[in-house]
Amino acid sequence: MKPAIDVIGKEMCMGCFACYNNCPFNAIKMKEDENGFYYPDINENCTYCGLCQKVCPIISPPSSEGSLREPGFYGGWSRDEDVRKNSSSGGIFSELARYIIESGGIVFGVAWDKNLSPVHIRVSNIGDVSRLRGSKYLQSYVGRAYKNVKLELSGGRTVLFSGTPCQIAGLRSYLRENENQSELVTVEVVCHGVPSSLIFKKYLDWVESKHRKKVVGINFRDKRDGWEKFRVAIKFEDNTEIYKYHPFNPFFRGYLQNLYLRQSCYDCPFSTIPRVADITLGDFWGAPPTIHDNRGVSVLIANTQKGDSLLKELEKLGRIVLIEIDKEVAIRGNPRITSGHYNIPPVRQTILREAQLLSFKELSTSCLLYTSDAADELDGVDLGG
Repeated sequence: MKPAIDVIGKEMCMGCFACYNNCPFNAIKMKEDENGFYYPDINENCTYCGLCQKVCPIISPPSSEGSLREPGFYGGWSRDEDVRKNSSSGGIFSELARYIIESGGIVFGVAWDKNLSPVHIRVSNIGDVSRLRGSKYLQSYVGRAYKNVKLELSGGRTVLFSGTPCQIAGLRSYLRENENQSELVTVEVVCHGVPSSLIFKKYLDWVESKHRKKVVGINFRDKRDGWEKFRVAIKFEDNTEIYKYHPFNPFFRGYLQNLYLRQSCYDCPFSTIPRVADITLGDFWGAPPTIHDNRGVSVLIANTQKGDSLLKELEKLGRIVLIEIDKEVAIRGNPRITSGHYNIPPVRQTILREAQLLSFKELSTSCLLYTSDAADELDGVDLGG
């Protein structure tokens, strides 16, 4: 049998890592292509056994069995002001993670590594939950996380796994025959799509060249001026920091305009209802005045009874505020809840091709993404040491 990637083609591959985790012959490596997106690379160890096809969520989508006929839609936030302040929206994920760990479980989520690349890590203590907090906006390196989830489930532990919709689909397809999925809780984000890590790295190189010092941290959702007017904050090795209102950050602006997303993100089959995770979390853009709060409000979808029960347990314990809302209100400012389609910008291919040769500033000028003034206007506010 052909490898899964040869069956579905590169255009439909989401880089979910399911095939990588399921191959018993070490015949698959996940590598970034020339545009900075992860794809399976098949080597000479391949026996054409078809095990990668068996877990590919495009070829064998996970079952919707267990999904509620009518998902529960909520607005909510953490009652812990510190958690809420330091989260992208309402801090619900942190409360879920803390509850699972307090109950003796394990959490898998995404953290920045030392090279400012997002990676899935395993967290077993509450002190490390903060590493998983905040939107990374780039595709994470899943590694062997699915295998490790399976090991934890086999040992009888409860596992919370968070990721993008395609990663949740990949995990569920990989665990299809695992009898312990009753102890698995999956949480997905309302995903805008993932941008090219090549362009992100070029952007960081440009910032470092401009400021002549190394970038050691980035926060795409700094809320010191409020949730709705969030800024992109960049921290340097000398402990100085700059931040810029997000529409004026050149990398983030291009991302929001869908200029350099992964090909499959323009038609994501998992950004629709029924959703693949137990719980879906996102920013509640367009929250009604009765619950609008500039400290951050999350939109929550309970897609399964397991997810709904967990959210209501947290509410009962006084950890979160949970307010039932209408579906139409939830999706009004979040169309990605029900549709994974974007029109592909005509300039996308040119941008990705030029990005392989040009610096970020040259790319900005060459592809007319921004004026040179806009590209130079990064400095924002210098917050000092």
